[in-house]
Amino acid sequence: MTPEELQQPRREMYWWEHYPLHQLWCNTACPLVPRWEYRKGDEWNADNWSLHWLLFHIWSMEHFSIEVDAGISPDGIFVGLVLPYLRITTGIRHTHYQWQLKLSTFLRRKPAIDNPNLR
Repeated sequence: MTPEELQQPRREMYWWEHYPLHQLWCNTACPLVPRWEYRKGDEWNADNWSLHWLLFHIWSMEHFSIEVDAGISPDGIFVGLVLPYLRITTGIRHTHYQWQLKLSTFLRRKPAIDNPNLR
């Protein structure tokens, strides 16, 4: 590694990233192994948890709400249900492949003027 790479901050790896072929059986879009995450609450936030397995996502929320929704976008297709303090969705969500980024750029509204800050 170069000295510049050693100075770059790196995140801590999840437990499944230490095993070979982890991207096949525990990927972001459709993990074969259930992914459970828990975050202890503090004085401002409640305890939160989430479960991601195959096409199902379930996570806790801090507010009371009831809702049914569905969505199609460049980063996924899903059907969801919100119950009091709980959100349940099924579908492919939050995937970021190269073709999706190109499609999103193509579909994005273009500004009326050429502003270099918006590139």
